[in-house]
Amino acid sequence: MIKHDDLIGGSSKMQEYMVIRDYHSCYPDPIILKKNEEVIYGKEDHQYPNWIFCKSVDSNKEGWVPKQILSAPNSLKHAKVFQGYSAHELTIKKGKQLSGLKNLNEWTYGETAEGEKGWIPTDHLSPCE
Repeated sequence: MIKHDDLIGGSSKMQEYMVIRDYHSCYPDPIILKKNEEVIYGKEDHQYPNWIFCKSVDSNKEGWVPKQILSAPNSLKHAKVFQGYSAHELTIKKGKQLSGLKNLNEWTYGETAEGEKGWIPTDHLSPCE
């Protein structure tokens, strides 16, 4: 099983944030990948560069994966994942606090006061003083 903490690099200094805009997850059944799992390497996101839309060869689930944890695609557009990853996004309301655990490609992986962990666009957050 993939632990939510088994994530990739990026800035990992803990930071407290206030959510300044509601965010609703668009992916209720996120892609979850194991180290060395094979994916079909798709298109890169234009709004948030360095996120690649991938499809798991094992589970057929699709979702956005950071380019930093993917090998270069082969001629069949298959790539390997360098480490475990979960694309779980938070659905969270304005005014909530979030502990930021990682910042990567304009997204923050954080934990709510209730203990839920997941991704949210960093532009929906404001650092707490």
